[in-house]
Amino acid sequence: MRKLGIFLGLITVLTAYTTVVSAVDVSEVDREIRSAASKSIMFKRGNSDAPQAEAKAEQKEPAKPTQPMFRPYNLFGTGYKIAATINGEMVSNKDLQQRANLFALTTGIQINNKNRNMVANKVLQNTVDEKVKIQEAEKQNIRVTDEEIKEAYHNFERSNGIPAGKFQSVLRQYQVSQKVFLQQIKANLLWNKLVGRRLAQNVDVSVKEVEDEFAHIKKDMDTPKYMVSEIVIKKKDAEHIDELVEILRNDKRFELYAAQFSQSASAPSGGKLGWVAPGQLAAPLDSAIRKLKTGQVSNAIPYRSDYYIFKMDKIYNPLKDKQEMPSEEEVRNFIKGRKMDELANKYIRDLRNRAVVEKKF
Repeated sequence: MRKLGIFLGLITVLTAYTTVVSAVDVSEVDREIRSAASKSIMFKRGNSDAPQAEAKAEQKEPAKPTQPMFRPYNLFGTGYKIAATINGEMVSNKDLQQRANLFALTTGIQINNKNRNMVANKVLQNTVDEKVKIQEAEKQNIRVTDEEIKEAYHNFERSNGIPAGKFQSVLRQYQVSQKVFLQQIKANLLWNKLVGRRLAQNVDVSVKEVEDEFAHIKKDMDTPKYMVSEIVIKKKDAEHIDELVEILRNDKRFELYAAQFSQSASAPSGGKLGWVAPGQLAAPLDSAIRKLKTGQVSNAIPYRSDYYIFKMDKIYNPLKDKQEMPSEEEVRNFIKGRKMDELANKYIRDLRNRAVVEKKF
């Protein structure tokens, strides 16, 4: 399974370099951005598929916003207080609340009573990752410049079809400060450099590895299997697991929830396990998967210390479905990417495990 490297972090969705701009109708800005031609999930919420140009031409009054005004869900209490410390660095409740607002913006997940604990823990984990990345980069004497941050922001705007300068107003609507936003882009730029320098030079792909992979692919193509995605939650953190299942059955963005909440190594790839053969997984999990039809989401399945939720993405029948063999270059790049992912995942896990985190909310 080819996973998105964790070292890519949130770079494609969390980048900014903001300046003060004149007053703008934020709801109109939000509508324009979300209707732009974009593949970014943060701009795919709402029903904005109606033709925009014709509508604008006919309107005599300003367009009504298609998105309701954002109102933050208070996760971390009122007043100003220390909500957590990470390796001795203090993080305020205001700081975490802004990160929760940013989470709502970049994912499209509305924070409510059902998911508030999951979101709060996810926001804290993201903050821990951010801090340890910056701290580790400082130890390794790795730096990023203001120009690199600016360029990353401009790339973000271009790739998402955002009119220049207008994303700043959306940030203000979502009550996210420049400082929080810049910290996140800085952390991920540093992480890219850190992983690239420390790990890339240690990744080689041998001729035998390529040959073995081809042999595995050929065998795999002749075997019935399932394309499956998963969300894994530790039992100790699973107080709201049934509510999560209910959400997943009503919200088709399984990959998004997997990327944000799953505690499995597959989380960075949206929970995708790839093709799974019958009998490949443990019996209780295998049994649950076999009962699913394409598009269905399973119940929460207890197994050892975890709960598993599966979604059936596709069923492969080798008698009917045909697959093309990949090229040698594709196989080599696949193996190299897989190795890089494994090393990068281990790197961030080690940093997390060594981090001293004190939660105060």
